[in-house]
Amino acid sequence: MPSKDKSKAPAVDHTVMILDLLAASSYPLTLSEICEATGIAAASGHRIINTLIDHQMVALDPSRKKSYCIGSKIFQIASTIYNKQSIIAFFYPIAEILKNEIHKSIFLCVPVGNKVVVVSKVESSLSSVFNIYIGQTMPLHVSASGKAILSMRPDEFQHSYLLSEDSLQHADAETTARIHDDLSRAKRLGYAVTNGEIDSQISCISAPVLNLRNEPVAAISAGISGDMLNPQDARDYSKKLIQAARQLSARIV
Repeated sequence: MPSKDKSKAPAVDHTVMILDLLAASSYPLTLSEICEATGIAAASGHRIINTLIDHQMVALDPSRKKSYCIGSKIFQIASTIYNKQSIIAFFYPIAEILKNEIHKSIFLCVPVGNKVVVVSKVESSLSSVFNIYIGQTMPLHVSASGKAILSMRPDEFQHSYLLSEDSLQHADAETTARIHDDLSRAKRLGYAVTNGEIDSQISCISAPVLNLRNEPVAAISAGISGDMLNPQDARDYSKKLIQAARQLSARIV
């Protein structure tokens, strides 16, 4: 759905809307379907589509007449970014061991600006299948991985983040105080817990991964079925999780 707020760069907004729509669609879309779904005028949609085709961000799909899909350039960009995450190769063997120890699906998340992004996962056959996917993006203060990372940032960074985060612009004092308490607790304990961040019946627990300068560069998380993770269970899971995070930290050059 198009934003109700008047945009300062409508062409850019429309481009992002089209790319998001094509990426989410399970089949190629015609121009009329794209414009109907986004609310973009046909003439504008046609110009944007043609420009995106020129840059290989969108491609004509031969499986359906005059329809469009995500282009090869998107995959090249995504692959380049993914391959820069050298930590992923070290994550897999550590996550496999952790998965077998706690019998939960394990995720690796990295900070990107004011968000945290899932970049890898190892699923356990003994745990429920969660709606957590590679590329999933969440605000730092909402997710367990984000809180684990944010808790290890300097106070000035935390303060700047809380002031600049759009979703907190109108937050009351109680909400801000609760976030500060969560971050303080996460730093003190070495892990963060959230309940219902992805789904109302899923809890997550996460520990930060630090580089040699003690800066957070990632977080290892475990997804746990249940709408509330009690403190004792959190402590039990955290022992292995923190150990895995430290092992991964030791492998970062």
